[in-house]
Amino acid sequence: MTPSLTKEAVDRTDKRISVALPVRVTYYDAESKPRLEMACTYDISSHGARLTGLRCVKEAGEIVTIERGRSKAFCRIVWVGESNSHLQGQVGIQCVEAEKTLWTAELGDMEQVYDSMVRDRRRVLQGSGQVGNRRLFQRFGAIGDVALLQKGAGPVHLEGILKDVSEVGCLVTTKSLILPGTDLKLVLKVSNYDLAFKGQVRHAAIDVGVGIEFREVRKGDRAILQHLMNQFEHRRRAKEKADKHKASSAGSQN
Repeated sequence: MTPSLTKEAVDRTDKRISVALPVRVTYYDAESKPRLEMACTYDISSHGARLTGLRCVKEAGEIVTIERGRSKAFCRIVWVGESNSHLQGQVGIQCVEAEKTLWTAELGDMEQVYDSMVRDRRRVLQGSGQVGNRRLFQRFGAIGDVALLQKGAGPVHLEGILKDVSEVGCLVTTKSLILPGTDLKLVLKVSNYDLAFKGQVRHAAIDVGVGIEFREVRKGDRAILQHLMNQFEHRRRAKEKADKHKASSAGSQN
């Protein structure tokens, strides 16, 4: 199960920015000897970053030391971009020292940037133009947590469970319903990734959930969303192939 998202998780979306900063990375080789490597940030947040050019990392869970100027902290590798994907050559890190922030000055000087959502028509469902089929983009079942910040007279923070996600939106179950037309911020925690969006509630039902349309995506998260869609599509096709093979084998035996 993925860690639950708190109010602080939503607040941190306002401090994640795309910026290239050189950093020193200390890691330990097979003989437990410290080695130094240089890397560069792709984006940063108060408790982590996305790095490029880091060749020493092999898998998630490794602990490295990150240095930027006089700031220094131990960080955990939380994900490694797969080869032949949008995230190839990138890794995500998270500081394991709660009291430390590596990017205090940089975060104080910059604001978070969101990009308008651009629909990827390559993912339009086949037959979507048929009568009775209003869904244009493939939905994928996904397990993850969601933190929502509802706009209004006063900010309202809610937590939910992700039921499915697509190129343009998601379905979330929450303890209390949100009225259609409500604008909000949301952070999806799925497959070890944090993705931030600005969206609007399109429909809500107690027995179904809250359907949210993505309007804007945090700069840099678009590539992660595409990466996840590719992963989900690959799994779907693999399952369909396996099911067809199983059905064919069962038919031949009969």
